[in-house]
Amino acid sequence: MSHRMNTSRLASALMALGLLAACGGEPMPTEQEQAITGGGLAARYELPHQVRLHVSGAFTCGGTLIRAGWVVTAAHCVQGVTPASMRIYAGDLRLSAVEVDEQYRAVSRKVMHPSYNGEVHDVALLQLAQPFNLSQAIQTLTLPDSPAPVGATYTASGWGRTQTGPTSDALKRVNLSITSTATCRDLVGNTYVSGTVLCTAPRANANVCTKDDGGPLAFNGTLYGITSGFGSSQCDTFSVFTNVATYTPWIRSVINGT
Repeated sequence: MSHRMNTSRLASALMALGLLAACGGEPMPTEQEQAITGGGLAARYELPHQVRLHVSGAFTCGGTLIRAGWVVTAAHCVQGVTPASMRIYAGDLRLSAVEVDEQYRAVSRKVMHPSYNGEVHDVALLQLAQPFNLSQAIQTLTLPDSPAPVGATYTASGWGRTQTGPTSDALKRVNLSITSTATCRDLVGNTYVSGTVLCTAPRANANVCTKDDGGPLAFNGTLYGITSGFGSSQCDTFSVFTNVATYTPWIRSVINGT
């Protein structure tokens, strides 16, 4: 799913849901913003699976560590990008600081989903030149063997756009709930392909946004979604995630070389 979403059916779907929100929050939240349910700064060691992708030295997207030597991200984050220009950072909270737990690795191999077409199958794997040394600050997430559970509270995270700037210096998190399949189909519109995506409704003043792309949507130690797209340029409507459960067999086949 491209981050340039088809929003032709958005208005009626949002009226039914009663959705109204704004993306992210200030890099250093006010007391009121810190109190918003589901949004805020990530605590140290809270999200050890979260990594960030830099291309030619610039922060570009998020990602998730699924093996010590493998990262999964959105295909649109790495389309046309060579492995030699990529670097993966893990174990830190801030873009602007070199932290004691921080590690970084070069990328030796990029594997795009073979059916990615700029809209669907938005998933890619990055093999690291050297595995990360796992620690309290750097851990993996499990791949799902069953569909995303309905009614669960999922955590999305990243350093993406805030209300005041193109990125947040600090890693942020937000709790989100997935919509029904029917609602997701209505929100996404003509580009919807059954089973390939999950949709989430934003919480008040909290949502994923640009440059959160490629990051995780997780629940109970399992990666269920990859941030893929947003319903509007303001990130104040719905968000779309690649449905990882659909791609678990492909991911494992690549990692295991089968």
